[in-house]
Formats: sequence, C-alpha cells, structure tokens
Amino acid sequence: MKWNAIRLSAITTVIFFGWLRLQGAGLITDISSMGIVDLELADSPARLSTLLLSWNKTTVVNNILIDFLFIPSYALFLSLGCRQLAMSTNNAEMIKVGHITAKGVWLAALLDVIENLLMLGSIEGYYSTSSLVLTRWVAIIKFLLVAIAILFLLTGSIYYLVKKKPHGA
Repeated sequence: MKWNAIRLSAITTVIFFGWLRLQGAGLITDISSMGIVDLELADSPARLSTLLLSWNKTTVVNNILIDFLFIPSYALFLSLGCRQLAMSTNNAEMIKVGHITAKGVWLAALLDVIENLLMLGSIEGYYSTSSLVLTRWVAIIKFLLVAIAILFLLTGSIYYLVKKKPHGA
C-alpha cells in the first residue's frame, strides 16, 4: 500500500514539476535566470519591480497556482519516501532521522504555501521590504528542508543498498 502511494506521488511530482517548468519557461529571462525562484528570493521593492515589469503577470500567477497543486504531491512523495526508506534500514538512528526528516518536509510544504501567498500579495502590490525579506527567508528555509529530505533519500538509499548486499559478494 505504502509503495503504491510513493509511486503515485512520485509520478504526480514529476508531472507537476514538468508542468511548472514548461508553464514557467517564460519567466526565465536575462533578468531572471532562475525564473519564479528569483521572485521567491527577491528581497527589495526594486528587485520585485524589475521582475514584475519583465514578466507577464498571468504567467507568474498561474505558475504560483500550479505550485499549490505541486506542494502536496512533493510533500507526500518525500515524506513517505523518507519514512519508508528509514524503516527498511532496520537501523534505529536512520529510522529516527527519517521520521524527523519526513516531518520537516511537511514544514517545508507549509512554508511553501505561506511563500506563495506572500508572493501573490506582492504581485498585487501588497508588500513592504519586510514582507519581501520574510518571503525570501521562508523560501530559503523551505529549500533547505527539501534539500535535506533529498539528501536523506540519496544517502539512505546508498546505506540500504550497502547493508542489503550479502557479505562476501
């Protein structure tokens, strides 16, 4: 059952990620080499204005709306993946770290929702330097939590494969 949920959430994560990249391709310009990520990290009214003047507003808003669909997909995939991998190692420390990491993914998802709401407000002109800096830090913490989960999945997979390998083989 859990493996089916992991597979389904992995497939939807890839689909939504691809959709975000395809739909947001117009946000990647000479001014914004990272596309929507540049908006997530914009920490001044001048930077925000530069980005918004160079982009189609509908494209930006739609990209953020698609992200709202992406959030539960990646959160479910990463959290289930961390938990399942941790449990399959039969190592108490890996299980503990995996469960903490899985919880961190849901915190990242919550931060992603907050970040999106802040960005939508900024696009509509409801922002201050403080709210832009807040958006930036919420995004940075979100990216770190997601990166930790991906790192756990990569290193945990290596650990699992090495431990699973029969001795003398």
